[in-house]
Amino acid sequence: MRNKIYNPLPLNISAGFISDKQYNSYEVMSESIANWEQLCPYQLRPNGLSGRHKVLQLHRMQVVYAQRHGGTMHNVGSAKDSMTIAVVETCADKACVGNLKLKRGDILFFDDSHPYNFITNDSIQFTAVTLHKSRLGLQQSKLLQTLNHCIKDLDAQFATILHRIWDRFTKSSHEKKNIQNYKDAEEEILSVLMKLLLEQTPTKSKLTAGEKISLEIRDQVFHHMDGNISISSLSKQYKVSEQTLQNSFKSLFGFTPKKFLRQLKLNIVHQELQKNEPGQNTVSKIALKWGFKHMGRFSAYYTELFGENPSQTLKNNQSKKNNLEESCVLRKEEII
Repeated sequence: MRNKIYNPLPLNISAGFISDKQYNSYEVMSESIANWEQLCPYQLRPNGLSGRHKVLQLHRMQVVYAQRHGGTMHNVGSAKDSMTIAVVETCADKACVGNLKLKRGDILFFDDSHPYNFITNDSIQFTAVTLHKSRLGLQQSKLLQTLNHCIKDLDAQFATILHRIWDRFTKSSHEKKNIQNYKDAEEEILSVLMKLLLEQTPTKSKLTAGEKISLEIRDQVFHHMDGNISISSLSKQYKVSEQTLQNSFKSLFGFTPKKFLRQLKLNIVHQELQKNEPGQNTVSKIALKWGFKHMGRFSAYYTELFGENPSQTLKNNQSKKNNLEESCVLRKEEII
């Protein structure tokens, strides 16, 4: 499967739009978060593709309140001609966006210039504001300098104002009738944000040499995977010890590199099983292609991650919509 082209949509929802949806699949997750590009999902833990999205459209800003049960990796991009400011409210363990290691209370900045890899190994809650760059006005220069950087949400000021605004517009019908109320809310958001930027300098994550290599490996296997990729082959390719990879992967992603690669390959097997007709292919043939030589262990890993054994996936694929249709993997057999 070839990589899906990144083509962000503009912010085109009318002021006053409100949505509150639970999801338990990639399709519903994507549908529930309007105007965001979310590509190439991988489920890294059981129930990883589940959570809740609340969306509030102001005048020229969109606020998204997200709860994710964790254990996912995908590419995410801001709406066209827009930038997004997100605050991490809770983070059970590890999370990264692009080359930024995230912790509770971090505010990060990204835009529509390219998709950003988002990976978390456990539950996370964040709130994000997406605004058209033309809305930045006099703050445009300063805010654009923050892209790919972080600041701290001191005393939870940013998260607090965003939740107050949600309550204001979802609990009062009067507030929703006046467009000026939406504009005033946007000014409140920008005021708090600019205050935080005056009090601190945006920074990038301090990464070890091993962590930088681990991020390169993440990007490589996210876009190009074959069954022969292993920790040993990556260690030789990047001229780094396996122990360094072990420590760096756990520090960044909360997984050992062995488990990380295994989860990605399990997702690709899952996708192929969903696409194949019973009798057209076999579980063992697909598993072997992706490096799983011990069928008993493979079946146990697969069942733990997806909640059903691989034979069930193959048998039931006609009644299921493919949750991982865009894997963003350029496979070896497609190159040869």
